[in-house]
Amino acid sequence: MGLQSFLAIPRLPISWGAGSGKHSLPAVLLAVAPVVLPVAYMAYVLRRNSQRTTASASITPPDPLAGNTLKAERGDTLAIPTAVLAAIDEYVIARERVVSEAVPLESILPALRGGLSGGKEDSSDENQRLLETYLATTMRMFTWTPQAFAMKAMVSRLPNGAAAAETFSTAYLDACSFEAGDRVCGVYIVREHVVKSSGEGERILLDLSPPEGWKGPIVSGVLDCGFVVEEKAGERFVRFVNETILWRPKDGKPTLLEGAVSRWLHTAMIKWMMVKGIQAVTGVDGRTKVKTT
Repeated sequence: MGLQSFLAIPRLPISWGAGSGKHSLPAVLLAVAPVVLPVAYMAYVLRRNSQRTTASASITPPDPLAGNTLKAERGDTLAIPTAVLAAIDEYVIARERVVSEAVPLESILPALRGGLSGGKEDSSDENQRLLETYLATTMRMFTWTPQAFAMKAMVSRLPNGAAAAETFSTAYLDACSFEAGDRVCGVYIVREHVVKSSGEGERILLDLSPPEGWKGPIVSGVLDCGFVVEEKAGERFVRFVNETILWRPKDGKPTLLEGAVSRWLHTAMIKWMMVKGIQAVTGVDGRTKVKTT
């Protein structure tokens, strides 16, 4: 056998004709479609979501964390609990921050713009639940993930499981005001809802706090979800921000944000949830239930 024959690409037994045998090209395409099409669509979704969001992450052995970054936040709401900060040299803290594209305020549904236009007539009392509507949508998207299905199954088996499982429902999330003490998706409890008096943004902090009797892994962390209002060339924009912060003792088991693959998967999920939330508050999905109370 010569070198040319050795390197020759073999001809596959595929033909175009419908009656050419079991290896016809249409038959092959039909066979691979269930695999190729979902993969292609997933690639498209990931690319689109990455174009509309920006992500960053850090894993901090404590010394740098006590520096400028946290000092700059002390005038606002600090997501990391005081007890952790008091013993910060004993912890590893992982952060993931995903920021949306700048969304023109004019593209936000009119019923959700109250207090955000920057005019003298605006008041912080005019809040029309932009963040609550956005967050309810992202949490509804979360309930469709494998992680949420597993969590719901686990809380359902607890003594007060029916009530905990109900916090995953669309009706519950649509009605939730995300006020302090509200339980969301089984394992989160709202710690604080902060509205800047200037109308320049809001934040809702949700602590990881599984219900009593929880048998699953215990992870310490907080979701810091909110938005900021920016202005450029006389036009105002809204930029949504989602930060996941997880901490553990230095000798504890690494959190999911510390693994390259698990962090990538988590970031991809958050980007997808955020884009869905933006579509809701801009009316793109056509099914938005605006929160006004």
